[in-house]
Amino acid sequence: MACGFMDGYPQGIPTYPIPSYNITVDGYANFRENYHSVNLKQTKEKREVNVHVKSVFGSQGCQATVWVYSLDQTTILGPYTVNCDETLVVQIDERDWGVLVESEEEITVDVWFNQP
Repeated sequence: MACGFMDGYPQGIPTYPIPSYNITVDGYANFRENYHSVNLKQTKEKREVNVHVKSVFGSQGCQATVWVYSLDQTTILGPYTVNCDETLVVQIDERDWGVLVESEEEITVDVWFNQP
């Protein structure tokens, strides 16, 4: 499954840094830690990645499919189904991580890290 996931998602999808807020997703969007930024010195031991999904048009029935993956491509968590106005919280380790979001309708997504 891991090879199919990393090799199978569409190339050329938009990629955003983590954290990112109010990103419009219509199809796929990729979020990556340390994307286009210097590696900040921070403790990364026990962390959580948070993914919040909102409707662009006020629809209550929208949802997204979310995968959380290590950038070394050894771990894939999900797929998770996240409904509008919900926040997915996933425990992660010290490695660098990414989040792939897919939605069939236009949504906005926030992705950030927390230290529990």
